[in-house]
Amino acid sequence: MKPQITVHMEATVDGRLVTTRYSQPFSGKTTDEVLDIYFRVAEKVGGEATILGRVTLQEFLSLNSFEHRGEAPTQTSENYNAARSGKRIFIVTDPNGKVMYEKNSDYHFITLLNKQVSDRYLAHLRECNVSWIFAGSDGKDMSKAMDVLGSDFGFTHLRLEGGGTINGTFLKAGLLDALSLLIYPGIDGLSGVSSIFEYRGKADELPAAGQALELKSVETLQDGMVWMQYKFHKI
Repeated sequence: MKPQITVHMEATVDGRLVTTRYSQPFSGKTTDEVLDIYFRVAEKVGGEATILGRVTLQEFLSLNSFEHRGEAPTQTSENYNAARSGKRIFIVTDPNGKVMYEKNSDYHFITLLNKQVSDRYLAHLRECNVSWIFAGSDGKDMSKAMDVLGSDFGFTHLRLEGGGTINGTFLKAGLLDALSLLIYPGIDGLSGVSSIFEYRGKADELPAAGQALELKSVETLQDGMVWMQYKFHKI
């Protein structure tokens, strides 16, 4: 059984995600001071692990990129579930195996890969105690990956924290159960800046088709932040 997935995001009133571009808050505090509430709300949202896109993870933890050398793809198709040791868990969408991990990290990582990665990269993951799942031949079959995370890894509730591209992928796949959205009292305003959901498809595609949102609660928090919680329904 697939785990329940709640996407938890923080955005301006125009739905943009690049916090360095946010207009200044009316309260007189800095943008970072106001946005800090995101992490406290995330604890309320819960989840046994956090799903992140590769770029978001590398920016968050300042991780380098792995240097591939054109090796042949691995011949193994086995997933690997490393010991977790009670650490906070990040699930990373990284089809091409670009993240270089560090030994003795404060976190446990589960990376979602394609089947073109090399044995040398898998050896690097083992050395750093990183779990992996082959998410289809291209590494983008999130439905298959969620099945494995539920049945083989034992997860029942995951928190998805983007960015916008991975959020859009999960939306199009119909994998989202809930949306936790914090609205920052400010504006970006520039066309083309990344937003909450960024599905990269054809112009006539409707990634949210067959899904509807039910508003479950609205709460005004400190400094003008608004927290809205929605439930996804299939229609």
